[in-house]
Amino acid sequence: MEASTELKLFEENSHLYRKVCESESIRDTKGFYYQFENDIEIAIFRDNGLLYAITNICPHQHSSVLHKGYIEDCTITCPLHGWMYSLKTGKALGGGASLKTFKVFEREGFVYVEIPSVEEPSWAKNL
Repeated sequence: MEASTELKLFEENSHLYRKVCESESIRDTKGFYYQFENDIEIAIFRDNGLLYAITNICPHQHSSVLHKGYIEDCTITCPLHGWMYSLKTGKALGGGASLKTFKVFEREGFVYVEIPSVEEPSWAKNL
């Protein structure tokens, strides 16, 4: 599901956030996909009422699928190969990989995500 909300910015504590969707668009244990204009893809999840935002790209095979993953006990499991990551920290369970996490919050019925900076992924630096 992609966001169709007009681009609204919100600044708080020196961080810039983007309004990405209505709160009701993110259901418990279901992923929500959003792509920033700089091609950074994120996945937003609600687990036990709390919101989490991570990169949508699984580092295992660089697949854009985490928003379709399985949530359980504050972890996300990649639907392709079963790699598991903490939604809180982005760290892989049982490995050295990690996902980038983003600040996310709700206000007045909308979800806001910190606007990410553009960084070249480590796996692409040697290409």
